[in-house]
Amino acid sequence: MTESGVDAVRLDSSLLRRLGVGPADATLLQFSTAFCAPCRAVRRVSTEVAALLPGVQHIEVDAESHLDEVRELGIWRTPTLLVLDSGGHVTRRATGVPTKPHLIAALAELLPTQPPTAPAG
Repeated sequence: MTESGVDAVRLDSSLLRRLGVGPADATLLQFSTAFCAPCRAVRRVSTEVAALLPGVQHIEVDAESHLDEVRELGIWRTPTLLVLDSGGHVTRRATGVPTKPHLIAALAELLPTQPPTAPAG
């Protein structure tokens, strides 16, 4: 997973709506193209992580169908994955295929901590 420097830019709410992003504690916003093999791997990993962590959604966007948004966000290659917090701020930006542990670590700081459960007894 290659990360570029991100200054926690907040994305415009209308842009998020156009991309299909709804309310969530964290969002994995993936930009893909039809014949991109690494995009399928990012989809698999992101879907698994989103299913594992409550409050995380995975949205995959066809870059070719959203050229205005792709240009606005400076997406130059696929796959590109943006990690968004609940306020729509880009906290991480990665190209290539992230590992599950890297993705979980990137999301952990964005998710509310769950209180420990008391043992049944």
